[in-house]
Amino acid sequence: MYDVAVNPIIRSSFFPTPLSYEDLNKIILSLPKKDQALAFRISILTSNLCNKLVEDEILSKDIFAS
Repeated sequence: MYDVAVNPIIRSSFFPTPLSYEDLNKIILSLPKKDQALAFRISILTSNLCNKLVEDEILSKDIFAS
């Protein structure tokens, strides 16, 4: 038997979830020009963190080992 993988990424219900990176990019591009670079940076940092959390907490589990 194996442990069930638990999603390590906290989900907030304060804001709706974009359905794709394209939707997220549209939201960022709707911001004032002066804020867009920072918003893109934060979105990429967040994406990288989510990837790391999945790698560390879920994909490293024995059930996913090849």
